[in-house]
Formats: sequence, C-alpha cells, structure tokens
Amino acid sequence: MAKVHFKPDNITHEVPDGDALIKACDGFDDITLGFGCTEGTCGVCELTIVEGSENCSKPNENETDYLYPEDIEEGMRLGCQVRVLKDEVTLTWKGNRAK
Repeated sequence: MAKVHFKPDNITHEVPDGDALIKACDGFDDITLGFGCTEGTCGVCELTIVEGSENCSKPNENETDYLYPEDIEEGMRLGCQVRVLKDEVTLTWKGNRAK
C-alpha cells in the first residue's frame, strides 16, 4: 500500500499500489481536491506533487497537452490522470495555472 499525504487537508491515506488517484479519492470524504471532467481536459484537479513524484506515473498525453512544460517540470499534474505506484507521495493544490 502506498501513502498519499494531502497537504492542504493535513490528511494521509493509504491507497493500493498502482491505483488511480481519482479512484482513491472517490472513497475519501475528507479530501478537498476537486475533480471535474475526469478526463484531463478541464483542469479542476490540477495539483502539484511536492514529494515522491518518482512514485507516480509519468505525465500522459492529456497532461502534456493541458499543462505548460515548465509546470510539469515543477511537479504539476492533473489528479484525474495520476497513478500512485508505490511508497509515499505528498500533494498540494490551489493557485496553479494551465495553458
């Protein structure tokens, strides 16, 4: 099981290795990260991986089409596209920009 630290909510949850973040969040009522279209086109779920980006899936085509390259380099992702692969990941959100 991986551990995801939701920094703005000051909460940590365990999720199965390899699970999509959106699937994991669907089961948690105490997480304020919002989701919109769920397909990587609206940007509602923009987040930044503060720690543990190596423990997540790499940005996919939906993310590279939507986000600026420099934002991806700084850890910005679309929560509906991220998979938590293993170990620990720390996330934050709010105030991100997109193309």
